[in-house]
Amino acid sequence: MSIVHTACDRIIRAGLMALIVFTPLAYGTVEPWSIAIMEWGVVSLLLVFLLSRVYPGRDDTATTSTAARPWFLGLAMPTGLFIVFCVLQTVPLPMRWLRAVSPGSARMYESVDFGSWERSEDKTETVRQQLGDPLLQTQASERRPISVNPRRTEGRTVLLATLVALFFLVAEWADEERAVSILRWVVVVAFLVSLFGLVQLWTWNGKIYWVRKVPTVAGTSPSVSGPFVNRDHFAGYVEMAIPVALSLVFWLVDKRRRLSVSARSASAGDGSGAALQDALGEERGRLGKGALALFAGVILIVSLFFSLSRGGILAAFISGAVLLALLCRRVTSKSLRWSMALALPLVVVSLISFIGAETVRKQLGTYRNLSGEASFQLRAILWQRVVRELPAYVWLGSGLGTFEDSFAPLTPAGSARRWDKAHNDYLQLLWETGVVGALLFLAGVGVFVLRFWWPALRDFRHPIDVFRVGIAVALMSIALHSIVDFCLQIGANGFLCALLAGLLVALNVPSPKMAQNLLRARPIEGPWTE
Repeated sequence: MSIVHTACDRIIRAGLMALIVFTPLAYGTVEPWSIAIMEWGVVSLLLVFLLSRVYPGRDDTATTSTAARPWFLGLAMPTGLFIVFCVLQTVPLPMRWLRAVSPGSARMYESVDFGSWERSEDKTETVRQQLGDPLLQTQASERRPISVNPRRTEGRTVLLATLVALFFLVAEWADEERAVSILRWVVVVAFLVSLFGLVQLWTWNGKIYWVRKVPTVAGTSPSVSGPFVNRDHFAGYVEMAIPVALSLVFWLVDKRRRLSVSARSASAGDGSGAALQDALGEERGRLGKGALALFAGVILIVSLFFSLSRGGILAAFISGAVLLALLCRRVTSKSLRWSMALALPLVVVSLISFIGAETVRKQLGTYRNLSGEASFQLRAILWQRVVRELPAYVWLGSGLGTFEDSFAPLTPAGSARRWDKAHNDYLQLLWETGVVGALLFLAGVGVFVLRFWWPALRDFRHPIDVFRVGIAVALMSIALHSIVDFCLQIGANGFLCALLAGLLVALNVPSPKMAQNLLRARPIEGPWTE
């Protein structure tokens, strides 16, 4: 490769690593300033990647694992159409059309007496002019957009487009060596974030980073975990990192798996296996490195339990069981199977007991009567009301990111709070984008699951199949958690999810050099033999 291509590759790698660090530490990337930095960072890396593609002298066969397969593979069409649909939600329509396609939005524009509100409130004229919000414009108009808050829809659409760009960037840029390097960095950062969360819990003074005051639960229990303002969102981040950490453990302790990559590389006469080995370090001390990776996984699991997120713990438990079952199928050593199945839970329980298990025990005890738990009851009431009022937005929705605005007049009786999220990402997606948007979303997800996610769970022939399994299970975990929360609407979680999904696509087909002798690969017989 030329100097330009080498520089572009280093910039992309360093940029992704920097964003992996920044997104969780910036309070989970939920504030406008942090979201803007993340968006500009991804766009900048995308421009650098495009430069590396158009600049002459690129080695297609050596730089990417996706060079041999079609670029889009059916993903770009539904994804692009969904983004275009969200943009069209901000285009004004005649009111008679709006009443037909989105009765709820039309009712929001028609049913409120803004004239009386403006006369009774101070400075409303200034607010109306500054925001430019159609709902705050009291003058009659014959054209209104589907979105009840176009400015918010535009912001969420830009964020969505940024994450989609990140997904395709990683899917096209990464190969085996790059993917392993990025995954290792994800584990390191998640471990440090979790460790910080535990330290902050021990020294809690009511302030995140010990300087910024945040709300508390029940007057004493912190509502935060680590740098995340909401402990459920922290759990969503950690539960995606846990399967990746455990996959790293299996890779490091499985010597024959590592040697099989080098052997296939040597027989093919290339250095792809050596580059992949370099990504994980030298063979010497592999068990020590595996122990460190296992310790990182233990800390991640312990911090998840101390986040007290019931949805996160349950999703991680289900995905963890699936992960261990799949990884154990890829090795035949009974010693490794029993070590992971027995030693890991024992170490986790011991560490939780050492730190203080009473709070965790009380939280886990609520699973016995989950239907009677206060927060779950409120969410059940919310979901029932959303389903009951859904026909008003069933076709084209209320506008991406406008759940709070459109649902405010429908807040259930007895609920003292204003619901800004539906606490179910799928139900909220249906509310905001309607059947049309939901079908486009399901089409994209369906293609991803059938072509990339499901093969990652079934294919045993890929040189680094353990990482593919870990990524697939990580995505399954956050998908399960999103049934009872809105973790994917958090910048750091959305970034990590898009990053992992892009890596899974990149690893779907071995790079040309790595695949040359793949058909001669034999099943792995055991991990511990020298």
